[in-house]
Amino acid sequence: MNLEQISILANQSESDVVEFKKSTAQLKSAYETTCAFLNGNGGTVLFGVTDNGKVIGQEVSDKTKREIGNELAKITPIADVEVTYINIPDTNKYIIVFHVTTDSTKRPYLYDGKAFIRVQTNTIAMPREYQNELTLLHADGALSWENAIAKNITLDNLDTKEILLTLKEGGLNGRIPSSYVTNDPWEGLQHLGLIEENKINNAGLVLFGKNPEKRYPQCVLAMARFRGIDKSEFIDNKRIFGNVFVLLGRALAFLNMYLPIASTFPEGEILRKDTPFLPIVALREAVANALCHRDYSFNGGSISLGIYDDRLEIWNYGLFPRGVSLNNLNELNKSIPRNPLIANVLYYHKICETWGRGIHMIIDECVKAGHPTPFYEQNSLGTLLTIPFKYSLGAGTQMGTPVPSNDNKGLTKRQQDILHIISKIGECSSAEILNQLENIKLTDRTLRRVLVELEQMGYISRVGDTRGTVWKIGT
Repeated sequence: MNLEQISILANQSESDVVEFKKSTAQLKSAYETTCAFLNGNGGTVLFGVTDNGKVIGQEVSDKTKREIGNELAKITPIADVEVTYINIPDTNKYIIVFHVTTDSTKRPYLYDGKAFIRVQTNTIAMPREYQNELTLLHADGALSWENAIAKNITLDNLDTKEILLTLKEGGLNGRIPSSYVTNDPWEGLQHLGLIEENKINNAGLVLFGKNPEKRYPQCVLAMARFRGIDKSEFIDNKRIFGNVFVLLGRALAFLNMYLPIASTFPEGEILRKDTPFLPIVALREAVANALCHRDYSFNGGSISLGIYDDRLEIWNYGLFPRGVSLNNLNELNKSIPRNPLIANVLYYHKICETWGRGIHMIIDECVKAGHPTPFYEQNSLGTLLTIPFKYSLGAGTQMGTPVPSNDNKGLTKRQQDILHIISKIGECSSAEILNQLENIKLTDRTLRRVLVELEQMGYISRVGDTRGTVWKIGT
């Protein structure tokens, strides 16, 4: 890393992967953040940069280097933290850079005996339940959470009609052997892999429990319709408890309530044609994915669904399974579910596809309907799916009416600057745009949102797939 790259990072402000420290007087808190980066997606800590992004540097002595080495030794297991010293020309000051690369198979990482995670720009102690789950996950032969026995749960606590319906649907859909179809709920649970040591396991309770939240309060779904493009004002806000099927049904009902449907009468036909704003099959798959791939082991975890004027966001507690990252997500062609028992039951119902195929289907169906490409993001706690809208849902706009206009007068200074860069360079990536922005601090996510806004207004359009997208002026 050089001074130019450091200046670019400083201009972008702190984020879930970047932390500024004025000096090594803050060394202990810096290593807590380093530990959080190791338990997340990696990151960079810069010493000699103030909280507001001003590069000031600091003096470096042998004592400074010894202190850095001594604190690094307190991270376990052994971590990949590259420490470099960048001299500021014509001074005796340096920028100290911690470049953190993580190995998900070694988590949880500890600093001085404690684990930390990154939540946006904050470093916090890792929840004990999450630390325990990671420890179990990487222990040889460890029993997963969904396979563990749900103590004192009997058939009386389950919706036996839904159990039998699952077997019937699975047989009719050709996704389970017809011999599995039965009128005996206990036998059905055995066929579905929901019995351990002659007792119902956690997956069985989460899938079919009448009131699973009494045992596991994380069986919850938070839903909201926001006014505008941020969380400052609610139009509606709901919190629903229940099993997987209850949560799925309520989520789809909420989406149906707040996402418009276009009604037309095709020429020469007398029957009305209704076209949902977002494809129903993609919405069902997106919610089902969140339900079957979330981390149920943490009592404080949840799934949240937020509808904004410009996008739909679905967040679930839990990271991608081992072997899956944002970099290879689009290449995924097989299912690697966190909770295979739960995922299988939804698959038998034809509620969701195998995970690799399901992700591609969500993206393909939304793009086919004219929307920008959906994308996934991750922080230290969970996974966020964003589905951008082709039209604003704000007051005064109707589905089928693009956000107006091609007049720059209504644009913010930030939007105008980004338009100027794209018109000057021609086709360019978001990284190239960030490099060109001066005195404007943007995170990658904020820039992506601004680009989507400009795309919706017809100023720019994208070229290429998700990993190689570039932006150009015009449509």
